[in-house]
Amino acid sequence: MFLIVISLAIFGISKQSSSFNSTCPVEYWNLINTDSIPNGDIHAEWMRQNWSRRDNMFQSELRLLNGYLYADFIAVTTTVQYKTGKPAFCRYFDCNQREISNSTWQSSFFPLNTVYCVRRAGAKFVSISFEEDGFYAKPAVPLMFRAFEEPIHEIGMCVGPFYGPEKRWLTLIEFVEHMRIYEVSMFYFTIFDMDGYSRLALDEYERQGLAETTVIQTEYTQLDWMFHLIQLHDCFHRSRSHSQWVINADIDERFVMFHPDLTLIQLLKSQHHNVGELNFQARRIQKTQNSPEKYTNLLETIDNLEALKFLKTAMTRIWESSKSIYRPEKVAVQTYHHTHLQYPGVFVKNIPRDVAMFRHYRVTTVRNSIGNGWVYGDNFTDTGLEPELEKLLVHKVANMVEHVYELSK
Repeated sequence: MFLIVISLAIFGISKQSSSFNSTCPVEYWNLINTDSIPNGDIHAEWMRQNWSRRDNMFQSELRLLNGYLYADFIAVTTTVQYKTGKPAFCRYFDCNQREISNSTWQSSFFPLNTVYCVRRAGAKFVSISFEEDGFYAKPAVPLMFRAFEEPIHEIGMCVGPFYGPEKRWLTLIEFVEHMRIYEVSMFYFTIFDMDGYSRLALDEYERQGLAETTVIQTEYTQLDWMFHLIQLHDCFHRSRSHSQWVINADIDERFVMFHPDLTLIQLLKSQHHNVGELNFQARRIQKTQNSPEKYTNLLETIDNLEALKFLKTAMTRIWESSKSIYRPEKVAVQTYHHTHLQYPGVFVKNIPRDVAMFRHYRVTTVRNSIGNGWVYGDNFTDTGLEPELEKLLVHKVANMVEHVYELSK
């Protein structure tokens, strides 16, 4: 304990009233106590104005998803969406999941399903309760380190949640390999429900260090668009400090650029430091068939690539369904297509569609809770990828598919 106290003095960190068990090793980065949340006053005002409030999923059980440890605060994500502005008590535990004495801190739910907590020295697990005594505290979750001095990845990708019966193995691989061409180096996945065959591909991307996954257990037997918000905010916090820029898209949405001498990283690096979000238009392409159930051979796999098979493209409606690339530390609240709130001084830019956009492959064979494919009118043209991009994509997909599925035929 003596060495720890000296370390606290050296780092100039407040010891406050919390204490931790001396049997647990405590790293230098975990010797921090804080007493406030960055932008706390702004958050309080937004809460008063009901920003990010969603009154739905009232029967959902409160479960903790993840705890993210940043340099000066902690974010705890949960499975509820109806408690914005309601009080919650942050509770802190050491490496043996013993609660650190005198460490409780009162917070609130904001944004949406998130509770922000202050730092406590020695904390390795975190929980929340609705009462200060903690008798009904939820099972604690481990803190995920995100206190990086600089982001590890230049471009990460928050991928829309997986649920439903459709086999996604080929769409998943085509999506990842397409976005890797644009130098995305980390994919953040969320799973509500996923078949085991498709999971083989996702597990391989995780093994290669290209993906992280959050699995969400829920008592709801039918999932719809409301659950997307849980994924958005958990991924928003997971990517913060880990990726400098984050693309928010589903696996049926593929980013494309039209200037051969301009890369995505160059576009992002050219932005003013106060730019927190770039918005891109989307073109909808009719997808009239589901992907194959299983791998049979490479020729059939290539024939079923969405980029090659589906070309019928609807006329673009100006900014109707734009998608965003954002800086997590500069924005506060997410929605489906763009950020909802940005911190003071941060602004949003629209990128012209002759520079870059998204190709959105919409299934039009079935009706679901958000419409019958959202592909409008009868004014269609055939559009595809640039030949060099298409050739590279085919090569990368073929290699990955064969690597994962050739022996499982």
